[in-house]
Amino acid sequence: MNLPKPGKGAFFLTALLLSTLVLPASPGWTQTLPKPEVVGSSWVYKTQGLYHNVRDDLVQAIQDEGLVISYTAHLASMLRRTADATGAKKQVYENAESLLFCSAELTYELTLSNPHNITLCPYSISIYTLSETPDTVNLSIRAPELEQADYAAVHQLLEQIIAGTLSW
Repeated sequence: MNLPKPGKGAFFLTALLLSTLVLPASPGWTQTLPKPEVVGSSWVYKTQGLYHNVRDDLVQAIQDEGLVISYTAHLASMLRRTADATGAKKQVYENAESLLFCSAELTYELTLSNPHNITLCPYSISIYTLSETPDTVNLSIRAPELEQADYAAVHQLLEQIIAGTLSW
C-alpha cells in the first residue's frame, strides 16, 4: 500500500486508511443497540458495570462523534446537597449526571426547517445508578420527537452514542 507523502492532508489520509484496517474489527461497529425500556418520557438503556467506567465510555463515545460536552449537570450531588431544604428522606440515586452537548450541523438543519427548534439544542444523555441497584448503570434519553422528521437525525445520533458507549 502506498501511503501519501508528508504534507498537507497526509496525516488525515493516513489516519483514515489505518482506521479502515483497524476499526471494522471493533465490537462497536457490529453491536446492535438493545431495545430501551420506555419509562414515562424517557428511553432507558441498562448495562452492568461500574458507574465511572460507563461514564468514561459515554464521554468517549460523545467525543468520538466530534462533539464537545458543554455542560455536566451533577444531579445526584445537587439532590443530596438540597435534601434538607426539600424534605427529601430517601436518596434515589447513587450517582446521576446529565451530559449536554450539541451538533452545530444538526442544529442548523433543525433551525432551517423551523427556527423555534433551537430549543432542541443542547441534546442530553443522562447516566445514573439507582441506590437500590448500584451495579446497573442507566443511560437515558428523552423519548424521541419522531413526529418531527427533522428530529430523527438527532435521535439517531443519541442512539449511536449510546451504542458506542455499550460496545466497550
